[in-house]
Amino acid sequence: LAMGRTVLVALDGSSHSLRALRWYIENNQIAGDSLLLLFISEPPSMMMSAGAATPEVYMRCKEEALTKAKQLAAEADSRCAEWGIRADVSKRFLERLHSGPGPTIVSVANEESVDLIVMGSRGLGTLRRTFLGSVSDYVLHHAHKPCAIIPPPAAAVAASSAEATAATVPK
Repeated sequence: LAMGRTVLVALDGSSHSLRALRWYIENNQIAGDSLLLLFISEPPSMMMSAGAATPEVYMRCKEEALTKAKQLAAEADSRCAEWGIRADVSKRFLERLHSGPGPTIVSVANEESVDLIVMGSRGLGTLRRTFLGSVSDYVLHHAHKPCAIIPPPAAAVAASSAEATAATVPK
């Protein structure tokens, strides 16, 4: 009996990351896969705009991030059941506290020796991606592992492009 793959799905609670999870479940899962669901929390800053944060404020922010991670884990578990994850696919949920999602995904992929990284894409155009950056672009170019970047539906991309064009046209 052959061992399955280790598949990392990066989650952030957005519809884009949930679309990637659904894509994996509906199109790519195989018997014996080990599914690694990764959520990356932004660490609370020790410096706040009103001055230095107290240790109590820092701890409260950290606890809020952990609460969000637990909620996301519960939602992901529920969605897996709803979308028909195979009974023989094992699931693990990892939470990392780090300010750079791209480098963190690459690091976890290497630590866990994943066979495939699955991520959702917001469908940014080339110009917007140049200025805003793209986590999926970073992972694709730095992970040196197979990646599946799941784009938004064509209608969402068209709407996003229309909004971007409208925002740049002078009135």
